[in-house]
Amino acid sequence: MKNLLLLLLISSCITQAERYSVPLVEKPVKIDGILDDEIWQDALQIESNYEIDPGNSVKAEINTLAYIVDRGDSILFAFKADDPNPENIRAFLRDRDSAYQDDFVGVMLDTYNDELRALEFFVNPLGVQMDLIRSGNNEDDSWNAIWNSAGKINEEGYVVELEIPYNELQMPKTVGEKTWGISFFRSYPRDIRKQIQDSKLDRNNNCFLCQINKFKGFANAKRGMDLEITPSITTISNQQRESVNDDFSDVKHEVEPSLDINWGINSNLTLNATLNPDFSQVESDSAQLDVNQTFALFFPERRPFFLENSDYFNTNMRLIHTRNVADPDYGIRFVGKTDKNAYGFFYTDDTITNILIPGVFGSGLASLSQESENLAARYRRDFGNSSTFGAIVTRRSTDDYNNTVASFDTSYRITNEDTIDFQYTSTETKNSLSIIDDFDVNENISGDAYNIGYRHSDEKWFYQVRHVDYDDDFRADLGFISKVGYSKSVIGAERTWRNEDENKWWNRMSIYSDWDITHDQQGRLLEKEFQVNLNINAKKQSYIGLQAETRESLWDDILFNETRFGIDANFKPKAGWEIGSGAAIGDSIDFSNSKIGNRTGAYVFVNANLGQHLSMRLNHSFRKLNRDGGNVFIANQSDLRFSYQFNIRQRLRLSIINTNVNRDVSLYEDTDTDPHFRGLSNQLIYSYKVNPKTLFFVGYSDSGIEDQDIDLTTTNQTFFMKFSYAWKK
Repeated sequence: MKNLLLLLLISSCITQAERYSVPLVEKPVKIDGILDDEIWQDALQIESNYEIDPGNSVKAEINTLAYIVDRGDSILFAFKADDPNPENIRAFLRDRDSAYQDDFVGVMLDTYNDELRALEFFVNPLGVQMDLIRSGNNEDDSWNAIWNSAGKINEEGYVVELEIPYNELQMPKTVGEKTWGISFFRSYPRDIRKQIQDSKLDRNNNCFLCQINKFKGFANAKRGMDLEITPSITTISNQQRESVNDDFSDVKHEVEPSLDINWGINSNLTLNATLNPDFSQVESDSAQLDVNQTFALFFPERRPFFLENSDYFNTNMRLIHTRNVADPDYGIRFVGKTDKNAYGFFYTDDTITNILIPGVFGSGLASLSQESENLAARYRRDFGNSSTFGAIVTRRSTDDYNNTVASFDTSYRITNEDTIDFQYTSTETKNSLSIIDDFDVNENISGDAYNIGYRHSDEKWFYQVRHVDYDDDFRADLGFISKVGYSKSVIGAERTWRNEDENKWWNRMSIYSDWDITHDQQGRLLEKEFQVNLNINAKKQSYIGLQAETRESLWDDILFNETRFGIDANFKPKAGWEIGSGAAIGDSIDFSNSKIGNRTGAYVFVNANLGQHLSMRLNHSFRKLNRDGGNVFIANQSDLRFSYQFNIRQRLRLSIINTNVNRDVSLYEDTDTDPHFRGLSNQLIYSYKVNPKTLFFVGYSDSGIEDQDIDLTTTNQTFFMKFSYAWKK
């Protein structure tokens, strides 16, 4: 009996994947979206005809034939995506990494065959590229590779070809034949978005990469020297006002050359180095309303040096957030993987040292005039059934300040459905005199934190239990942890129903509920919350969500009771259009005055393709807090963006962000409260991209403000231009 149980346990963990041999064919090919090259006749052909969502690995209603061939120095893929109604194919000219709502096909490559990480390459029917890194079940499209693709729509559907050089792929240093996990994927968005691939998917196994097919071959595949040198030059002309009543300063011109080096030292190790980098962000951040907030807002990283293979540094705690490094002169980074060992390291200086000071009720920002040194090191070991353990160390330091973080973590897959994870982190900080004075902290502080959780996920049920604990003096200054000094426990569960009958109006429905309780380190109740969410996916790729929550929250030594209700909805009425809105009503704390009020919030967004070239994106947010017969504030923010894509390489973008906040000053205890504020920023950019690293930008941006004393006044104007060229060997 014991042997039978052991056999069943082992068999449940064995990947039920097909195995194929990939031919080596060194013939010429032209990547043009037409399958007329002789090399495709010798390629391995794979039918990709399992609908995995919303269908449960059923036969797809459309046929997709995938081709794969090894060329010795690159790997070739092609897709013949049949469509009975090619006029309904959804395809628009877009910037790279933005065609997820279109029809598209592509591959996922697990080159280490460790079932933990894969590189994803997707292409829409017009050849627009999307490349991502999948870590477990999470995807990140900030990574960019240089590869070739083309797509064409024809009378039978569409054809896509893509060629990926081996020196763009990390892979184990193995002599001879290799085994890779590969998945062929197709997205088919119509009234319902259908996902199709070449292998079946067991929804009771929460590891996606464990279930994809295996392909052997690639005997000559290696990264080679893989040296990429990218010089660039950036010019900036800027003028600004010291105050709204002053004239503009003289125009300040800056010309900044820089150099980036990407070197694949071997198959397992990559070096990135940068000198005098242009770390400016080309496109404006998405707008966020910062009103009645006590914690810092989070903005994602966009800069290429930090984004490359950034998933190597990820843990459950956000111990690394590289936007903290504001203005470095140089940087160096190593990432790699050998067998079951993954590792990463980076070091940069920073001429501006910005530090997020966390607290239990809010966070603040300190800025030191001294240059800082910033480093992070990460190690991870894979073991068992897609389980891991690892460690991470970070440090920031100046002459009279330093912060050191050391952490270890593990994630253990007990079964295909069950995982337990744990992370422990210890920090030590020496504060500068300015931080001691401004934030009333001791010179030397230390703090620990831990995060432990269990989660179960199968076809019908998801449930989790988690506990986190942060000491009062915990600081991870190279990361983004804005709240400390608390202990929180969460228990939650979700039940999912799926409907595969396309004649019904809905295809997926779920109910999620959780309860959590939070105390400070002295045992005081900070928050106790219960929430319920109902989520429904239906025709027209529509979604509706209903939320209800009740909580007790401590603020200014007062325990407030809050009850809120919300609704979110969006749908896609036709190709290239998505419309959504939401609203929430209920109680909310007025943090500025320590009173309870009635909050009303709403948002609306429209993403529209106005033809194949022109697109528009509008996001508008509204918030109002009312109490004692008046409006504590009324806030409106609009983020409007237009984009004209001349072709795959050329794009013109315009963004306009307008923020209005009005306050009833009679409801504020602070008599210096401004009754009115308006902020307006504009940006116009032309870009030409040969690939993600050989590109040209030219643009203009400005910003202005308005209050009760002045009309809208421009306070900053900037013209900028950047050119970079990636040289590869």
